This record gives sequence, structure tokens and C-alpha cells, in this order.
Amino acid sequence: MSTESSRRSGIESLSIGYLIIAFAVSILISWLAEDWWLLIPIFMLLAGGFYVVLGIAIRPSEQVVKKGYRSSSYYVFWGGTVGLIGTIWLLNMEFPGNAVLLVVMFILWVGIVAVVLSLGRFREGPRMMK
Repeated sequence: MSTESSRRSGIESLSIGYLIIAFAVSILISWLAEDWWLLIPIFMLLAGGFYVVLGIAIRPSEQVVKKGYRSSSYYVFWGGTVGLIGTIWLLNMEFPGNAVLLVVMFILWVGIVAVVLSLGRFREGPRMMK
């Protein structure tokens, strides 16, 4: 078994364990608040935050530059997106009537992340065709 596959297996096991704990915490918070509509956005917020932290934590350890996006960029983008959707959901529940501002917040997030993720490719310069 290669170190890359064992590392990936470790990340998958960590993710599954954390997501089970996050789901249990989400159930507990929803039950204590007596509002079961909180279950999904709280779970999304916890899961998204975990994947952002995971993406930031594995970034320095990626030694081999692969074509396309690295897994750390993938975790940061999707974790942040899921966390943002959970935050938007909670904000809309607390302050209804702000849907336009929340949609703008989501569009800004996608645009900012697209710019940040493309900066690495932009710094590399144009590639020569072979």
C-alpha cells in the first residue's frame, strides 16, 4: 500500500468519524432548542468548517503538484461552500426577508474562491505546448 493511499484512507476515516460526531451534536442542539429545522444548517456549518480546516491542514503536506486542483483546494472550496450555505440558512431563519443579500453573499463567495484558486495557476505563467 502506498503512502498516498494510506494517507487518503486516514483522511476518509477521520472525515467519517467527525461527520458522525457532527451529526450527533446537530441532533443534540436541535433537540435542546426544540427546533428540528436547525438540524441541517448546523450540520452543514460543522461539516463545512471541518473540511476548511482539513484543507488548510493538508496544504503544506502536499509535496507532489498534480494537474488540476489539489485535494486541499477541493476541501477548502466545498467545505467553505457547505458552511456558507448552512450560515445563510441560519441567517435567513433568524432574519427573514434578506434573501437578496444572502444570494449576493453566496455569489461573492463563489467569485472570491474562483479568483483565489486561479491565482496559483496565474503565478505559474503560460505553459509551453508540447
